[in-house]
Amino acid sequence: MTTKITNIFQATQDFCDGNHLIDVADKVPIFICSIGAHIFNAINKCSSCDFDPAKVEGEDPYSIDHCPLRHDNGPIYTPMSQLADTRVHILVRGDKGSGKSVLIKMFCAENTGLLYNKEAFTGGIGFRTMVGPNSVTESGLFGSVQEDGTIAGRPLARELCGGFLGFEEFSSLTDAMRKDHSVDMKNQLLTSTDNGRVMKALKAGWVRYNTRYTIWAGTQPGRFEMASGLDRRFFILDIDMSPSKEQVFKKAQARQSEMDRKERLSLAELSMAINEWVRSRMTNALLDPPTGVCFDDALTDWIQQPAVRSFEADLFRRLAIGYTMMKPDYEGGKLLVVNLDDELLKYLDDSLKMRRTVMDADLALIKASLWGKDIPKSSLIKEVARMVCGGDYQQSKRWIEDNLSHQSWYEEYIPQKAGRGRRGVICCIGFKRNIPDISPSPTPPKQELKWGEQA
Repeated sequence: MTTKITNIFQATQDFCDGNHLIDVADKVPIFICSIGAHIFNAINKCSSCDFDPAKVEGEDPYSIDHCPLRHDNGPIYTPMSQLADTRVHILVRGDKGSGKSVLIKMFCAENTGLLYNKEAFTGGIGFRTMVGPNSVTESGLFGSVQEDGTIAGRPLARELCGGFLGFEEFSSLTDAMRKDHSVDMKNQLLTSTDNGRVMKALKAGWVRYNTRYTIWAGTQPGRFEMASGLDRRFFILDIDMSPSKEQVFKKAQARQSEMDRKERLSLAELSMAINEWVRSRMTNALLDPPTGVCFDDALTDWIQQPAVRSFEADLFRRLAIGYTMMKPDYEGGKLLVVNLDDELLKYLDDSLKMRRTVMDADLALIKASLWGKDIPKSSLIKEVARMVCGGDYQQSKRWIEDNLSHQSWYEEYIPQKAGRGRRGVICCIGFKRNIPDISPSPTPPKQELKWGEQA
């Protein structure tokens, strides 16, 4: 009996329940929305392809022969007259054993992943997927050139263009950024995850292309470290652990090991049905794409709430686009209307709560350490660099600007000192300062004397 899917969100949750996965009901929908945003991004940008064999010259063409996302339609989403990128990259933070890697491998693992297709790389069937290496260099991820100027090897950002690249530990990237051979990885990662552009000027030639890969990665709280700007590119999910939840995990593992053959066959059938549904939605959306995009007022109002930072607004907008692309009632060939229904509202609220929990943890650390103190700006930058930014002085200054400057309990002022001396900026954290009147006393008027008189 063939499993028929109408609602991909429910079908994927059923697959998770059948595998006894714990605490994923608010996280799996974000992965589904990321797939939808990925499809929409292909519709919007893949009419221009740097890897089209018909356009690549040379004896060893740097191309992708079979790509199901390549098409000839024009862009449909160009805010500010710019070709928008709508990919939703995901970073899952959780303690060891919390299941963050399970989610990534559930979608991307070789042979068993819900998105895995055996002929994705060779025949252009479905998405390219890969659980990435445990260690990678900047050249291995983005490419380099040989002495004759030709591209060396098959960098992952090129190989996974149009697909999903998973990392069980995001620290494999952040650790590489500190090494001499990969100091440029952060900048390339920032631009490639933001707009897809990879550009390197090397002695022997250029590495220059546009890629459309989506990154899904996991990280542990102790290793959670976002290089400056990466937090604006990644949708952050949080898996909280407690003694009671850990006990639930143990019981779930016992049930997973006791599954009989009938259960496993049923789940395998459901897995194939999910894979087929995603491939069908991708193909149908590319053959009959939307004509444009509009957002309803309710979604706009939700994004305008104070809890959503200005640089996060577009992340949630992309998530809403991805959700609409994966809805059961999606229809191509007309305007894509992104409505804030109850289900999308729940996904947005849950994801915003997780993001604030993770992103505001560093803010809480600064508050606890420096509350009620007046501290010179230079000293604050050093403290933030030490406690939050891994010693990066420039990143510390940007972190203060992004996270502290708009807080009601944070204030910067220049002391009004009498006399000479340097007047540096003082940061007041945790209370409203009382401004003393330290203006100099008025100079007494001079007594006018006639010639020869004494005062």
